[in-house]
Amino acid sequence: MSSFLNINRFHILCFILWQFGLFYACQLIFPIFYNFHPGLSCEDSGFQFSKPKCKLSKVEICSELTANCSNWLIEPAPFHSMVQDFKMFCGSKAYDAAWIATIQFIGALVGALVYGHLGDYFGRKPVSFVGISIGIIFGVASGFAPTWQLFATFLFICGTSVACIMVVFYAYILEFIEPQQRVFIRSFFNWGYARLVFTLVCFICGYWRSTAIATSLLALPILPVLLVLPESPKWYATKKRFREMKEAERKVAWLSGIPYVEKEDRKEEKSEEKDTKLYTIRDLFTTWPIAYSTIVVGSLWFSTSVSSFGADLNSGNLAGNFYLSQFVSAAAIALSKISIFLLDMFVPSFNRQRLHQVPQIIMIACYTAIMALMITPDTDCSSEGSRNLAIIIINIIGASFIELTWDACYLVAAEIFPTRIRTIGIGTCSLLARTGALLAPQMAYLSDIYRPIPYAIVCSIGTISLLISCFFLPDTKGVDLAALDETIQEEKREDDDIQITVDENLA
Repeated sequence: MSSFLNINRFHILCFILWQFGLFYACQLIFPIFYNFHPGLSCEDSGFQFSKPKCKLSKVEICSELTANCSNWLIEPAPFHSMVQDFKMFCGSKAYDAAWIATIQFIGALVGALVYGHLGDYFGRKPVSFVGISIGIIFGVASGFAPTWQLFATFLFICGTSVACIMVVFYAYILEFIEPQQRVFIRSFFNWGYARLVFTLVCFICGYWRSTAIATSLLALPILPVLLVLPESPKWYATKKRFREMKEAERKVAWLSGIPYVEKEDRKEEKSEEKDTKLYTIRDLFTTWPIAYSTIVVGSLWFSTSVSSFGADLNSGNLAGNFYLSQFVSAAAIALSKISIFLLDMFVPSFNRQRLHQVPQIIMIACYTAIMALMITPDTDCSSEGSRNLAIIIINIIGASFIELTWDACYLVAAEIFPTRIRTIGIGTCSLLARTGALLAPQMAYLSDIYRPIPYAIVCSIGTISLLISCFFLPDTKGVDLAALDETIQEEKREDDDIQITVDENLA
């Protein structure tokens, strides 16, 4: 296997750096913890709810307590959340708590757009360094926020840094590794392990302030290593900065422990003029093939984001042991991703399309089953425990398969866009994903009103995504990024030649 993957020590360093980047990216699931709502009850003698408490929604519980109880009791909770400190249990304050997560996702949306353009213009390395540094500083500061409004402001900035990691830093790492290693890195250095570590930190800290500080510092080891690493040679090549490209290649060879061999007959080096053009999102629509790819892949990112974060942020509302559910879910995601590598390695026909479609079908089936369990009437609470256990198990299975669809989205986006607009392409897809993620906190809030609503939304959008995947998604498995750049440049030259001929004929 090692000979097939062609892994050296520099690749291992890239894998580890990506995992640390994911540790910080898990800030996007922090709302599960800082928005945790503890149970509420009443200490007034003679107070009774209108029906068994397990049959009441959170909104109904709040309504009855507000109307008939003078002495509220906050029940013991597994995590001391921001909701407890700022008394955001019911009414408009509970909705404000959901808005904090929305503001965080808006930050990720803005970051995807801004950092995507900066990464293609200034380079992957400096933009990654600045973005991650800003995220660490404001993440630590969020742990000292005196008000929820200031906390939301800091989280907005942290959200932009998450986007920097998922767009620019991801492109930076991907341009260093071999094509056959792309599935390997997503299988063995993945979101599931990051969630395990993030949940463990939350469990150890037990308090939202210390957790905000500790989880932000998880990305700190990336910064000193970035100072040593070179810029992406592929980025230098697209800018026609060939002297810097060769120096970067020499440094990569030294870090890899292999001799540097200069490549012969580089066609692009015939042109010494540097590419100083500032590429923008408009360049994703200059040719039909790239525009088609942007529309199709972007729509899949949007739908996957709604499904993934909608289910994630709602997982804190499920009954059962809070931490056990989170740990098991993270472990299931981590282990399920190994199957991608095995299928990619031993089943050549398992392409990017199947990687998206098979998990999508299973996810829809899981969440349809959860809706059925929630809707099924029950006269008392006697069977509520077994029903909740079934819901938790099915939810964990569904969440694991949603994460597999993310792998298809990231792999196709990285493999379908040329280097000169790769971070803009991934950034635009991420922008659409963050737009979808804005719905997630509101979906979690709607579950307080009627529990099946989030799953109905996920199934509906998932079905549309599946149809798009079946009819329009291209397969990019094994594409060579350098060859892709050369092909696009050749097509561009041919288009220019045709245009010159047409102009000459008209003249």
